[in-house]
Amino acid sequence: MRRVLGIACCALTLAGCATTIVDTSPTTTVTATTTTIPSGSTTDLLTELQDRLEQLSAATFAQDKPKAKSILSDIEAVWLALEPQAATQGEQFVADLTRIVDLARTSVVRNRPAEADKAARFMQLLVDSTS
Repeated sequence: MRRVLGIACCALTLAGCATTIVDTSPTTTVTATTTTIPSGSTTDLLTELQDRLEQLSAATFAQDKPKAKSILSDIEAVWLALEPQAATQGEQFVADLTRIVDLARTSVVRNRPAEADKAARFMQLLVDSTS
């Protein structure tokens, strides 16, 4: 009888030790962002790109990383619209613009304000040479 009682107690005790997993990891919500691609003539887009590069230079020198990232996003959008139109100007023109956009990216990604300043200055030279 004691043996039966001991086995019953063990069975009840072991049944109460079931493992319960509670997920306490934080949930994340991903919000899709949409970027409006600018439109306009090559001259309009070059002017827009030049303005954004000057703003990027100021933001990176002020060490305003969130603003610099936002401006870089605008530069990427302008470049997306400008690249097909720039191809009509020749390979060298596209190569120069690509270098300028790459400098802008480097200035934000690697936190190099001088690269943003170079991009703005090179852009001014490019605009002056096309006028």
